[in-house]
Amino acid sequence: MSNEPNGFAKYLVIFVDILGSQNRVDFQETYKINKIFHEELERNKQNDMMHTVYFRKIYTFSDCAYIFYGFKDGISDERKDEGELFKVALCNCEPIFLRFIKERILFRGGISYGDAYVDPSKSMFFGDAVNKAYKMESEIAIHPRIVIDDYIAEAVLENISSVKYKIVAKNPEYISILGAGLVPKMPGTGEGIIEQDIDEKYIYNYLHFPENNIILQDYYLSGESFIKELIDFCFEQIDRNMNYKIIDKYFYLQRFAQNKLENLLMSSDCDLQWKWLSNYPLWTHHHIFMDWNIDNGSTSFRNQSGEDYDPKIADIINILKK
Repeated sequence: MSNEPNGFAKYLVIFVDILGSQNRVDFQETYKINKIFHEELERNKQNDMMHTVYFRKIYTFSDCAYIFYGFKDGISDERKDEGELFKVALCNCEPIFLRFIKERILFRGGISYGDAYVDPSKSMFFGDAVNKAYKMESEIAIHPRIVIDDYIAEAVLENISSVKYKIVAKNPEYISILGAGLVPKMPGTGEGIIEQDIDEKYIYNYLHFPENNIILQDYYLSGESFIKELIDFCFEQIDRNMNYKIIDKYFYLQRFAQNKLENLLMSSDCDLQWKWLSNYPLWTHHHIFMDWNIDNGSTSFRNQSGEDYDPKIADIINILKK
């Protein structure tokens, strides 16, 4: 079973362009950008397990990158879940973008899915999905955002809805406690990683982790502080720049971050028991969890019958019933 792309197939393609390249002449700065791409992906690969069904590959040049996700050779059709593949890719790539934000480096991008040819031995790749991801970045994104193809977004949203339903369905008490339509947000399922912008384009929420105060110690220790510092940085750049195109980029990012901060502060006001449940990492509580690995997710457990089950869920339910 190959852990590398192998020729012509369907791939999830993420194209990322670092903004401000025309004014970037410092070699060390460009080197740092390429280093971040590769270091973060290598960090991700260290978490890969033999049983995972997907591979990932990155190609960088100048201050751009293509990231490919696809199914490994030899994976049977019944083990392939496009929605899960897309969600895993988005969740695993978020630390890359958080690190760029930490370094105060702006970016935009496009994410597509489709036919492409990838040959790591020749560092060669091309195809419709490659072209589409580039076109989405260069013609549609405009702002510091990453635009997602509708097919990908709808598959991820359906996957998240399905996972949440299975979590609720396994616990009848859950339904009676929450009532119809009152299931809380569950960021651990990937919920919130995709949203629609004001132009109704699906976009990648690269502040998903800090918005839900999911702590990544190498990047930040407080989601609230991380977002507030980003907002302050945007205002500083708006004040010091005269170029309206630059101002527009920071104004967009400021509004985007402000929205995440408001969501975070609103959720922090909710009952602690609900907050614990909504933030509990439930990444892999579904029928194929042995096939997947989300780098920042939790380890799943199985009960004595081998059924996908995390015993801590029962503890959460019991607390909510009190």
